[in-house]
Amino acid sequence: MAQMRLGAMALVLGLTLLMGPSAQAAQPKAQPKTFTVERSFSVSHVQVPPICELEQFKTTCTRLVNYYVRRFEREMVSHINLNFDAEDPFSAHAHMGRQHEKSVQNVTMSAYSHPDEPILTLFSIFKQKIVGQEAEILLVETINFDVKSGKSIRFNQLFENPELAAMLCARAIEAKYQSLRSPLLPVVISATEFSPSNFIITQRGLRFFFAPGLVKPNSTTTESMLIRIEALQSAKPISKWWSGKVDEITEEQRQALAHSSLSGVIHLDDDMPGATEVQAAQRLAQSQRNAQEAKEAAEQSAAAIEGKSVTDAVAAPHQGEAVAAQPPRR
Repeated sequence: MAQMRLGAMALVLGLTLLMGPSAQAAQPKAQPKTFTVERSFSVSHVQVPPICELEQFKTTCTRLVNYYVRRFEREMVSHINLNFDAEDPFSAHAHMGRQHEKSVQNVTMSAYSHPDEPILTLFSIFKQKIVGQEAEILLVETINFDVKSGKSIRFNQLFENPELAAMLCARAIEAKYQSLRSPLLPVVISATEFSPSNFIITQRGLRFFFAPGLVKPNSTTTESMLIRIEALQSAKPISKWWSGKVDEITEEQRQALAHSSLSGVIHLDDDMPGATEVQAAQRLAQSQRNAQEAKEAAEQSAAAIEGKSVTDAVAAPHQGEAVAAQPPRR
């Protein structure tokens, strides 16, 4: 429980840093609830915020708790199956039938919003201790909601040109992490180009979170990076989501983050490519758009002359008129 309290405190500090010093808890003044669910190979302790008691969020929170529990149990079953003795096909079955130590995950779900913004962020920190592995795994997952409606906010609702915004995000992620040579980075980039996910909307832009090992090989800790709103201006961000005043980060906030469990996940100064890299990403996105437009123009031109004879078009530019004989060249 001490770890879970630390996680909750880190969330307060971390989201205050991300969303501004005046950020406050959006939920009613009540104590969080913790649900403990024990399965055959796992135990899950899931702490949910008081906002989950509200009618518009109750169903979503319940589904998430059940999903987190089922997913962890399923992963632990797969973990056992992948690690049994291949020469003894009964070893996994025998292991399942014995009393054994169970893997444990502590999940802290917290909901926060800035007082002047229409966005509520559901922020989940997972700390997983898997049997047979020494290192604890740290995961971060996020969902953004419209405060008034309680509905989740999709990426394509944030920009007038969401396709360009997704491309810019993908290029920024590529610029930051390509030097680490993760074999899974191309998958992350492709998924981001198609449909960006696992991000939070902050006054400063979009902060993306990546599961351990996706962008940084052999890591057990979630990575994150902030893509500043200035780098996404060409995609025309919708002002509804970014109308708040951006406050400077104070030394007190830096120290608070440094002593929280998010210190290895959120980097205030080093998590954003430099201006030249952003400009390069924008130029690359522009060149890709130009290439696509040229391709479409060529296809339209081809369709326009499809079925016509080039020879006929040259020989008879005016239908029904004879072509005057041209004098031979001297």
